[in-house]
Amino acid sequence: MSMQASANVDPRPARRQARFDNILAAAWSVAAEQGLAAVSLHEVARRVGLRQPSLYAYIDSKAALYDAMFGQAAKALLDHVKAWTYSADPRRAVRDACLALWNFTNDHPVEGQLLFERTVPGFEPSSASYAYAQEYLKFNTDMLVAAGVRDPGEVDIFTALIGGLLTQQQANEPGGDRWMRHLDAVLEMFFDHVDRRTKQKQAVTKRRS
Repeated sequence: MSMQASANVDPRPARRQARFDNILAAAWSVAAEQGLAAVSLHEVARRVGLRQPSLYAYIDSKAALYDAMFGQAAKALLDHVKAWTYSADPRRAVRDACLALWNFTNDHPVEGQLLFERTVPGFEPSSASYAYAQEYLKFNTDMLVAAGVRDPGEVDIFTALIGGLLTQQQANEPGGDRWMRHLDAVLEMFFDHVDRRTKQKQAVTKRRS
């Protein structure tokens, strides 16, 4: 880029984005210190050096702030799991995906709470922010399909099992592995169930043919 072209670039969008990023960082800081429900526009504005009315130029409500936080966290999780290393074996890859999620929630517990627990009464993410969560779900569902899971109900069972392990871990021993040590046993039971159901369906199909 020439010096003339560089001089013609409007710096305001970059400055606005930087300020917006600072606002989100301040909101996460409040949440980490006091809990997600304690996040307030007044405190966020104070931490970034703005009067609260000036904050409305960047975020127009507390719900919008939570939504921006949700979108940022969901995208960070999606980027994290896509960058993870996965086994060529489909079922080992599912285990790897569980470890990737655990790693993220262990390093970012508040983000995990906002993504996977209803800790903010009445909050619902916008379709734009939730799109990242849907892409994450598809990423994992595709892995399950490759591992032989075909029934949507079995995807729900898997989600409940792994979500339960993670919730117990974060609630009772954050930073530890007491519950996540059972991951292999839980996956073994889950895939035993999947294989048994698959054989039952194949037997029924064979009898009908």
